[in-house]
Amino acid sequence: MNPRTSVRVHEAQKGESHMKQTALLTTASLLTILFITLHLTGDILFRMSPAGLVNLFAVFVLVVQLYGTLVLGGRRAGYIIIFLGSVLGLLIAVIHMKGTRGLLGGRRGN
Repeated sequence: MNPRTSVRVHEAQKGESHMKQTALLTTASLLTILFITLHLTGDILFRMSPAGLVNLFAVFVLVVQLYGTLVLGGRRAGYIIIFLGSVLGLLIAVIHMKGTRGLLGGRRGN
């Protein structure tokens, strides 16, 4: 019996998943990058965010996260980049809630 097969059979008996965690992390990170890109595009199209140099920071973060996901995937530096990019992606909700143009401010808040 192949040693790899015996390890897989042992893992299956313990109820562990066969899917690699890195593949799941890569998929989730790429989906995050896609959805944030679509969200940023929608904000610019519907004039909720001004098109200009302000959005270059978001594009820079997305490019760095894409590099960390695809090139540095499975390494410590890649995990750190993915984590930081994901945290910045989570801050989008907080950013939309604050300020005069945010969801709770301005004419929408009234």
